[in-house]
Amino acid sequence: MHFVFGSYEYHPDRAELIGPQGVVRMEPKAMAVLRLLIDHYDRVVSREEMIEVVWGGRFISDAAVSTALKLARKAVGDDGVRQTFIRTLHGVGHRFVAPVQRRAVAVVAAPVMAVDPVALRPTIAVLPFWQSPGEAVQVGDGLADEIISSLSRLRWLRVIARDSSFRFRQDAVDLAGLRLVLGAGYALTGRVELTRGQLHVTVTLISTEDEAVVWADHFAPLLDDLHAARAEIVTAVIGTLDLRISQAEAAMARTRPSEMLDAWGAYHLGMSHVLRFNAHDNSVALGLFERATTLDPGFATAFAARSFAKFQEVAQAFRPDHDHIIPEIRRLAERAVELDPYDPFANLVMGRASMLSDGPDDGQFWRDRSTQLSPSFAKGHYSRGIIDVLAGRTVQARQGLETAMGLSPMDPLLSTMLAARALSHMVDGDLGLAQDQALEAVRVNQSHYLVIMTAALICQMAGDAAEAARWAGHLRRLRPEATIAPYLRALHFADPALRARVRRVLLGLGIPG
Repeated sequence: MHFVFGSYEYHPDRAELIGPQGVVRMEPKAMAVLRLLIDHYDRVVSREEMIEVVWGGRFISDAAVSTALKLARKAVGDDGVRQTFIRTLHGVGHRFVAPVQRRAVAVVAAPVMAVDPVALRPTIAVLPFWQSPGEAVQVGDGLADEIISSLSRLRWLRVIARDSSFRFRQDAVDLAGLRLVLGAGYALTGRVELTRGQLHVTVTLISTEDEAVVWADHFAPLLDDLHAARAEIVTAVIGTLDLRISQAEAAMARTRPSEMLDAWGAYHLGMSHVLRFNAHDNSVALGLFERATTLDPGFATAFAARSFAKFQEVAQAFRPDHDHIIPEIRRLAERAVELDPYDPFANLVMGRASMLSDGPDDGQFWRDRSTQLSPSFAKGHYSRGIIDVLAGRTVQARQGLETAMGLSPMDPLLSTMLAARALSHMVDGDLGLAQDQALEAVRVNQSHYLVIMTAALICQMAGDAAEAARWAGHLRRLRPEATIAPYLRALHFADPALRARVRRVLLGLGIPG
């Protein structure tokens, strides 16, 4: 499929614009803006939507958006006055106003390995953190060193070695050099100051492609214990980078035709779908993960993601044939661990697969190993917390869940972390606190089957029949086919009396067994 407008043709599969004089050279962001406008030629595209799709929602200046629009206009012969194709509606947004024809083209199948899956792996260069040489305690280089070491445990991310990235020690960061010389798509910079017994550290993650700030934050721990202060900063930075870089990669992948995605792009785009917790997006994610493992049969993390998505089919009751799915969950997890036994995600899904067989403590070794391999792996701490909840180790459970939420406070799994914490209080018999936590969880995510059912369950146990009925009704409207069995399969409480009680309460709310 390609688009024809005026004397131009736009081919999304090739990311190519052809004009009267042949192929029009375009900067990637301008091409992405043009594609977005053409894709939605039947409506206005707001500037906010443009930033979300083209720049992944990152903070960028108005000048960067205006420049991309200007270049897109120039490519089709428009300018600020002549708006034959791209029209500005002041205060509203922009619209592609020329008539557009969609035309099918004959496609010759290309070998699936035409894309080099390794060459496009996300890569980061951590630069030495600037610090005034006059300060008595020098921690800048040490912080950068520790971040490099910890990031290298995230197996999906390529981290430039210290000896190479530290060669770029200078006040003005040479982003073009980092991209061209080291192949780094991201740069992490930092500044360190010591004032009044506090360590002040500002970190900034920058895309070397468009020089946009992906993320920035400031940390100011007390200097009572320098080692603990450094560890606190490193842990917070790693947890955030794991999430933010993956989100940025997914945003870039959305600007490419699906058939042009490399293995890494398919993986990150798949992760953005699988964490939406609905049947459609889970199915889309599975297709993307399968593409990733087809393009790169040695891609351990993508096999782990396939196992994770298959687990969702069981836990969220997206498919009824659980007996068929459960062996596949384990097979994919085993393949991930076989390919890379040091991948934290692979070890996590191996633990999940094992847990489905007999009980909560099955797979404990694998989940412990996931956090041993990467102490900053929030999903590992969360999964270990769930095991402890189901086994009745509620104090340990809350410790693990608090660690997970501290590492990744904006994590897509936050609602399930809160729901698990609510269940820990339910197990302890503290139903008032359990209800508060359950309602907080369902406010964060009102579409997650397990979270909604947990809210209904705990509210009923706490004696709030009206609130329980509200969430049971919401579940019936959202998932009319929802039953109790998948809930108890995913949350296999070790105490049989508790399992029986949970079942009775949910049956009393009108949820089928």
